[in-house]
Amino acid sequence: MNEKEGFIDDFPRPGSAEYGLLLAKKEEKKKTLKQWKRLNKYFTIPLYRIGILPLFGGGKIFLLLFTKGRKTGKQRITPIEYRTKDGIIHVVSGRGKTAHWFKNLIAHPEQAKIKVGFKKYAVNFEIIQTIEEKNALFKWYVVKFPKAAKMLFGWDPKNDKVEKADFTSFSELVEVVKFSPKE
Repeated sequence: MNEKEGFIDDFPRPGSAEYGLLLAKKEEKKKTLKQWKRLNKYFTIPLYRIGILPLFGGGKIFLLLFTKGRKTGKQRITPIEYRTKDGIIHVVSGRGKTAHWFKNLIAHPEQAKIKVGFKKYAVNFEIIQTIEEKNALFKWYVVKFPKAAKMLFGWDPKNDKVEKADFTSFSELVEVVKFSPKE
């Protein structure tokens, strides 16, 4: 990175969680995915189910997405980091269109439910289509949550400048979904 000119390398950067899922070598991708699956299976989902994670604030970061499996028809539960902007819940599919939860959501949109904190409800969703809207969301994200942005895609809060950041390459790799309650 050329700090003098304020030039920003492409995101995600090496060492970040998203880099491990999207751009690393095949074996590294498998390792990263396995770590996330293990964390979700043995930590996040069980703590959410028994009410501990929402009780201690985990419901402000993670939601549980309930989908119907596109192949098996079984209910699938996926913990996903979310952020609320302008009253709308936003989630990022870190693996883009290849994420199983994303494929299940597309296959059975009428079955989608989320649990935020202690509240579970059916939802409608919209996939953000434009790169510009995704870029605006990521710029908002790095301002509001710089530490999370550092871990997720390599944002450097001390050296990176929001006004010079270009998230286009990252926006092309991921999908962003907006959830709203069904009426």
